[in-house]
Amino acid sequence: MQESHLIAQYFLNHDLRREELDWQVKELAQAGYDGLSAHARQGLTTPYMSEAWWDAMRWLVDACRRNGLQFWIWDEDYFPSGLAGGRVVWEDPGFISRGLRFSIRECSGAGPFSLDFDAGGLLRAFAVCREPAGAAPTITDVTAYCGTRRQTWGSRHVQHGAYSPLINRIGPPHWRCTMDDNRFALEWRPPRPGAYTVVAVLVCSQQGVHPDILRPEPVERFLELSYQPYHERFAAEFGKIVTSAFTDEPSPGHMSYPWTHRFAAEFKADHGYDLLPHLAHLALDLDDRSPVVRHHYRLTQHRLQRTHYCDRVGDWCRRHGLAFSGHLTRTEWLTLTALWWPNELRMYQAFDIPACDPLGAACAWPEAAAYHTGIKTVVSAARLFGRRLASSDALAVVGDSASLRDLKFMLDYQMVLGINHFHIHGLSYSLDGPRKDEVPPSVFYQHSEWPFMRVLLEHTREVCRTMSAGEPLVETALMYPSTSLACLMRPDLLEATGANLPDERLVHAFVEELLSRQKDFDFIDEVTLRERIETAGALPRPVPYRFVVLPHLRYIDARTADALKRFMDRGGQVIAVGCVPAALGRTLNEPLSLDWAAGRVRVFADQAEAAGELPGCSVEGEGHRDVFVTRRKVGAGTIGLAFNRREEAFVGNVDGAPLRLPPRGSALRRPGQGWTMALWPAEEGWRCIADWSSDWQIEFPANTVPLAWWAVGGVPGETSPDEYLHGEGYDLLGRQPEPAERVTRPTRYNSRFFLTGPVAGMSLVTEDAAWREDASLFINGHRIADWRRTTRFDCRGREADIRAALRTGSTPTLNVVVLETSGGGLREVPYLVGDFTTDY
Repeated sequence: MQESHLIAQYFLNHDLRREELDWQVKELAQAGYDGLSAHARQGLTTPYMSEAWWDAMRWLVDACRRNGLQFWIWDEDYFPSGLAGGRVVWEDPGFISRGLRFSIRECSGAGPFSLDFDAGGLLRAFAVCREPAGAAPTITDVTAYCGTRRQTWGSRHVQHGAYSPLINRIGPPHWRCTMDDNRFALEWRPPRPGAYTVVAVLVCSQQGVHPDILRPEPVERFLELSYQPYHERFAAEFGKIVTSAFTDEPSPGHMSYPWTHRFAAEFKADHGYDLLPHLAHLALDLDDRSPVVRHHYRLTQHRLQRTHYCDRVGDWCRRHGLAFSGHLTRTEWLTLTALWWPNELRMYQAFDIPACDPLGAACAWPEAAAYHTGIKTVVSAARLFGRRLASSDALAVVGDSASLRDLKFMLDYQMVLGINHFHIHGLSYSLDGPRKDEVPPSVFYQHSEWPFMRVLLEHTREVCRTMSAGEPLVETALMYPSTSLACLMRPDLLEATGANLPDERLVHAFVEELLSRQKDFDFIDEVTLRERIETAGALPRPVPYRFVVLPHLRYIDARTADALKRFMDRGGQVIAVGCVPAALGRTLNEPLSLDWAAGRVRVFADQAEAAGELPGCSVEGEGHRDVFVTRRKVGAGTIGLAFNRREEAFVGNVDGAPLRLPPRGSALRRPGQGWTMALWPAEEGWRCIADWSSDWQIEFPANTVPLAWWAVGGVPGETSPDEYLHGEGYDLLGRQPEPAERVTRPTRYNSRFFLTGPVAGMSLVTEDAAWREDASLFINGHRIADWRRTTRFDCRGREADIRAALRTGSTPTLNVVVLETSGGGLREVPYLVGDFTTDY
């Protein structure tokens, strides 16, 4: 099967019907998608993993076969992945994820000290004294002085029962009061008076249904529940129609310090010493050992999550003939990934198609430079690990009014950073009811520009295929900052910054500096860099970097420092931005080395000055800092993609070749050719859709007016029309709360419009979720009952011809729409649709 570049993230979110699935899959194929992922989504009323669900999957696989599409497994009931919709933990509560919580208390004097800790099971407790000033802190294990005590008395009350239903009728009354909130507490007298910081290290279960992915058994159960059922039913199609699986944002239960019952033993096997006596270093900056203990903690976490989740799921896919794709947590949020998925870049070695997830429309701008970083992380992973495709879970929550031009801008931006595969977000089976506001917009048939979507997808596929050829012209590697960020993190900083360290912002700003100067680069993680630097000290192909940049790093592994010295011995250049990082030792006996660089690393305090030292292409012209360029070598020639993020046109030169880019536009350079406009030049219109020299016609679709404003008032059969026209009102388009939402008595709603002159055709179009099933609709007193199915806006739509009920004249004539229900329930906007002009 031909390599795919465009997969539809098909939101299955209602009552799944075969005829509807068949029609929608055909629409996806005709629009130009290469495949779809069957994504169970919020609002799904067909029970997930029921026989009705598997019927729908069979229909989809059959429809994909008929239409030449790939079928991708979406491995979760909505997201995040790893839960099997909660089944993993529901079946075995012992699989729930756990993490460390640090309860820190300050006390001073001679004691004795009596301290209560936060909720959780006590792992260890320490008392840290930093006196006398300037001396090394003393760390005392006070776990033996801890125990549990209940914290809170409840209310006093008279109990009339005797706690047995057999004698409660005669139970004598008596006073009762009970205590709750049982927690660990400390009673301790220090050996000498002083100021102490007490750290209780507690083990807490995650409040939810995330399984423990630091151990193999919950992940195996996840595979049995979420993957194996597909193979049982569609094994003959694996590797043919069923080609890939997608995992979406698994996590260790949103725990910043994940823990599992064997973590201490695994840590000792990795690093040769017992973690438990050193747990206080995770919470406090005590001495030079603190960053080393944190680094070692994250190395063990990385290995366990990589081995038990990424490798295990990826291996299952490959054994069964599938490509493994997806993304982990928020790829651009470097501090968070350092906590949840340490060295996330390296994790993607387990993926056949690594992916990112740049949410929203606020992309490409300097203020959104974090997305530069997140996209480049995944693109770099694909290059480093020999993957042809770097993917994006693209176009999520980009706003109700996103047009094809907006979508093209977002896709071009990601492609110029190296993305060549898209898992397009938000093609909704239905928008009936609240579904329309879940992750707007739907870029499926409900989108007003859907008939032209094929043009955008063909452009995107052409650029992806063109830019997948050859070798990247990249000579600079940026050290991925996971180690440094993890070593800086303490629980108090995590709470104060919301996992957004200032150093991370500096990294994003430097990435913006590079890209806006057309200095292309790859991220490289420390483990991969050490592997790639041979004994002779070179970084071999396919990415022969000449420069390694350390962007605002405070720490690196000592083994990485040794590899960088070998790299410099063979002529490579190492540049540090901000400072030279300290090297973290492998043992606690020699924790830090501050002089490993011995003056050989070039240090720049100014980001712009550092960027100026790096190679890139030349871009000249007004606004050149808003032009991004990527290039690849194909044979003896060069191909490239240029992207203009400005709201104004760019006119200038790229590497001496003239280039004109329209506002928010792009251009493609093919082998042996100059720059050519990549679709939709601003001055020429959509020349790819119509040949303006030939005969052509324009057809305007039916006009649309939303009946958005409704008054609520009066009781059907008791209130005259004049009395209920001006009841309490609300705006359905503005999602204002319905005044009568929870009313149980009969309720009347009304909306009004004025009509002038004859109308050739007018219908009222609504959806199933708009009002209660027992409601009756009237227009000017005429009941509207002849409803028929329509897919004008959505597959859950219904429509009625209302011409016979209309009032009109030579002047604006009032028409009143009345909805009567047995008790509240007008939730969605009905529309007037027809052949008319309108003022609104």
